[in-house]
Amino acid sequence: MTVIHLIGSEGFIGKAIQRQAITGSLNCWSHSSRKSANYFDLANAESWQSLLKCKPKTVILLSWPGLPNYNNPFHITKNLPATIELIEQLVCSGLEKIVIAGTCYEYGLQNGEMNESQNTDPVNYYAIAKDSVRRAVTYLCENSKVNLAWLRIFYPYGEGQNPNSLLPSLENAIKAREPFFSMSSGRQLRDFISVENVADKLLLLASHPTATGIYNAGTGKPQSVREILESRIKSLGSPIILRPGDIPDRLDEPLASWAGLDRWQNLELPV
Repeated sequence: MTVIHLIGSEGFIGKAIQRQAITGSLNCWSHSSRKSANYFDLANAESWQSLLKCKPKTVILLSWPGLPNYNNPFHITKNLPATIELIEQLVCSGLEKIVIAGTCYEYGLQNGEMNESQNTDPVNYYAIAKDSVRRAVTYLCENSKVNLAWLRIFYPYGEGQNPNSLLPSLENAIKAREPFFSMSSGRQLRDFISVENVADKLLLLASHPTATGIYNAGTGKPQSVREILESRIKSLGSPIILRPGDIPDRLDEPLASWAGLDRWQNLELPV
């Protein structure tokens, strides 16, 4: 059984991976484990030493401080160089396989089906930093014979999500018996994917003997923001009324984009 070192284990996706993984297959590292031997903080290189001493062969890297603040320069000035330095040290310690969480924001304002092979064009600091990490570590891993898989995650939802995210905000408004729910125009088409599905994809890439390169984490089936909110309201039997247009649409997101899944369809599952 492959032992996977999960860096960033106590976040939204990290906890889902822990729920989905086979017992005993994970070694978890997090800044939430300050009093534990498995303490890890991307911003504090001294905290990496326990991890590096383990000489991990297989890693899933989720850690990325500061989210969901997408438009702060610290993504470039702090997270970007720290991530590259960490991966360099992991490679030097004997790394063989790394799976890194990317983002659909790397595609920028492009509309339509996003294929993994198309050019990226990020427009916020977070996405620019992520895309820069991918470019740098692709070169590093190729020269070091390390297998790199990069998962561009679209719009995950589910247990443990940030309470200020779209669906948890709606559910909290319903619980509070609010008569209205303020929202954007709602016309945006998004690819919503369950966090359990994202976790399964990360685990598959980490354990697969040949999976390498860029993969999208989405369903390939876009839904409008309004449609998914109306569906949740109906499922909860709530009388709450949506108020489209109360909140401006974000300028760093396309109107309509969803995941192309060609690379998954061509990936042979291990026997």
